[in-house]
Amino acid sequence: MTICTTCLNDIRPSQHDCPGLQYADIVFTRHRGQGVTIDQAPPRARIAVHVLTDRNAYLHMQGADRIVFADQVIYRITGYTDGQLELELAEDWRPARRVQKPLTDEEAADLKARWKERYGGRAVFPVNALGGPEKPTWRSWHGSS
Repeated sequence: MTICTTCLNDIRPSQHDCPGLQYADIVFTRHRGQGVTIDQAPPRARIAVHVLTDRNAYLHMQGADRIVFADQVIYRITGYTDGQLELELAEDWRPARRVQKPLTDEEAADLKARWKERYGGRAVFPVNALGGPEKPTWRSWHGSS
């Protein structure tokens, strides 16, 4: 199987419509007191050259052709067009996202059975019913004044 070097898709013996290089934005989130996290790191991106001089851009140069964004992803500079650097993702140091799949019916039944076995169908912590048969009032919660 042959792969197109431009779009990285399989080239079939029939016709190959190459869409050309696809660029997307690098998306990051700034967290108060914790720094920046890279939310989306596309395989190819473009950035304006003046971003390299911005102190608040959370990037630094690692050699002549590599840019590190927020100490999480490294892009290699592959070209320059109309005042923008063309980048290609070289390394991604972000932790893998963990996605919890929904429980199957068997897993849910097993979890319920273990809960009942361990706690006997009662609550783990004592439960105090509020208000009893009558509705609680503001004074009953905050004392009578």
